[in-house]
Amino acid sequence: MANTHSAFIGLMQRARNVKRWPLMAQFQDEMLSTHIYEASVVAHMLGAIACDVFNEDVDPDRVAAMAIFHEGSEIAGMSDIPSPVKYHDPETTAAIKKLERRFEAMLIKTLPEALQQRYQSLIEQDKEDVHVTLAKAADVLCAYLKCDYELSKSNSEFSNAMQEMEVQLKRYKEKLPAVGYFCQIFLEDAKGTLDEQTKDLEWIERANTLHLDSNESGE
Repeated sequence: MANTHSAFIGLMQRARNVKRWPLMAQFQDEMLSTHIYEASVVAHMLGAIACDVFNEDVDPDRVAAMAIFHEGSEIAGMSDIPSPVKYHDPETTAAIKKLERRFEAMLIKTLPEALQQRYQSLIEQDKEDVHVTLAKAADVLCAYLKCDYELSKSNSEFSNAMQEMEVQLKRYKEKLPAVGYFCQIFLEDAKGTLDEQTKDLEWIERANTLHLDSNESGE
């Protein structure tokens, strides 16, 4: 084996140090590690919907894997570049995309040679791959939920970002049946409070019954 040690896992763990939405005041700061976890869960669900509901040739585990590694360049050193900067003009966008590819390649090279081929497609992602597209849709869904949360706390910093996410989400709903299904079944409840999200769970009813019985018996 050519490499006797690797920084790959250490770099991946640095996602906990990368702050998202860096130019915007946030009610609750979001770190890249949190975003990756949330995006991976949503991505797996989108893959499962595509496979099990719409009978598409999609592997949910691979969609989730794409979401795990979709911010490889940020982890390797780019950090989160705000969209107004990244898409300021075509020249800036091209330069940043070039840097992203360079950092992705650097991340892959930290791996032992025997593992590089396996992870290359997860880090240097093929935009035409449906698994990558679903992972990107998950990324947008999580950004949408982040915007909705901040706006629910009266943080107007996220007003323009929410408009952008709504446009992107609309496009993904038109393109991917799984995204439309997800929005119909899961999206509104994802915005709810814990009480709203757990109101149909049996333990809630049992707990309430127990408390009522205790009060009636004077305990």
